[in-house]
Amino acid sequence: MEPNVHRATLERLPMTMGYFRLILRTFGDTPQRRAAILAGTGIGEEALDDPAAEISLSQQLRQVENLDALFGQEWAFDAPELWNPASHGALGVAALTSPDLGAALAMIARYGGIRGPYSRAIRRIAGGWLTIEYRLTVPLAVSQWRSLREIAFMGLRSIISAILGRAPEEARFLFACPEPAYAGRVREALGNVLYDCPITAVEMPTAALAETSPFADAALHARAIEELDRTRESLAKPHDVRGRVERLLSTAASARLDAASAARTLGMSRRTLVRRLAASGTGYRELLDAELRRRAARLSEAGDLTQAEIAERLGYADATGLSRSRRRWLQPSADAP
Repeated sequence: MEPNVHRATLERLPMTMGYFRLILRTFGDTPQRRAAILAGTGIGEEALDDPAAEISLSQQLRQVENLDALFGQEWAFDAPELWNPASHGALGVAALTSPDLGAALAMIARYGGIRGPYSRAIRRIAGGWLTIEYRLTVPLAVSQWRSLREIAFMGLRSIISAILGRAPEEARFLFACPEPAYAGRVREALGNVLYDCPITAVEMPTAALAETSPFADAALHARAIEELDRTRESLAKPHDVRGRVERLLSTAASARLDAASAARTLGMSRRTLVRRLAASGTGYRELLDAELRRRAARLSEAGDLTQAEIAERLGYADATGLSRSRRRWLQPSADAP
């Protein structure tokens, strides 16, 4: 793959801003280190403060490279407590609230690409072992994918430990790369680690899969899966600006994010956003209405809020404004970006 094509591919793959912020807060403990970690990423303070902002895989990799230069390639093991279930958002919730460990690992295999679009998972059971193999979806250097996979494995181990209530000594973590100089640090954090393997994978004895999760919660589990399905659908076409806008609106703190703010978050002008949405057969108002409808339906189903309170949650001045919108939603109309 040509370098410029490779770069464009990495720039199109979206990554959660959560990991980026967490790493920056932990290791950027001085103004100098903070500046060094941000160098070349294109991420400014405005984006860091925006809960709906997203970054690209290219920007995440640049941050990792900056940390490698500052602290050495083993920097992620200086704070293994960071990679706890909470750092994985809806994926962590879906895994912990599964009925048992087997179901939790199935969730991670099914939805892990949402948090790490650089690889895909292949799950299989044979010979008394569950294996989740990870294959790259984009060409990355060993130093790049190994760091990302180490973090992912620490997060996975923390989820398994939470469900089992103990360290998962029977788990095996396989890397399809030579053993690095800091392999001792990796084994301290993960336990049973093997290098120079034919695949990169995590393995768990099937005998442990029936262990029930103390955090099992059917309602919360269903809600987390709903969020993961919506995110995966919006990421299915990474070149499509419509999917990026839908994902942005679904995660925005404000239900009434305006087009200018959305365009700024996505790194384009409002005019460009409107033009690209029109080319895909939709408009910003249409997508915003769809998100408002979804949120309104969810709040109404909860049954513990008045119409006035729902209107306030959605950013309307009063219940009348919400009623007008609901009437408009029920009637086909031309979009007015």
